[in-house]
Amino acid sequence: GTVYYRGAMTLQALREKIGDLAFFQLLKDWATQNRYGNVTTPQFIALAEQKSGMDLTAFFDAWIFQEAKPTIW
Repeated sequence: GTVYYRGAMTLQALREKIGDLAFFQLLKDWATQNRYGNVTTPQFIALAEQKSGMDLTAFFDAWIFQEAKPTIW
């Protein structure tokens, strides 16, 4: 179940961290820019940082690259 729930939880945590305006612009731009293409996690992280104006290194490390689910973000 973790494989399915972790992605959704990560996106919700990102929404809370960067706010609705930046989050929904990120999703819109991501879909538009990458339609019919192949992309990577680092590309998503870079766009999220660009849209939010935040350094999200620690956030994505905790939510994507660590085995344990974060308890705070």
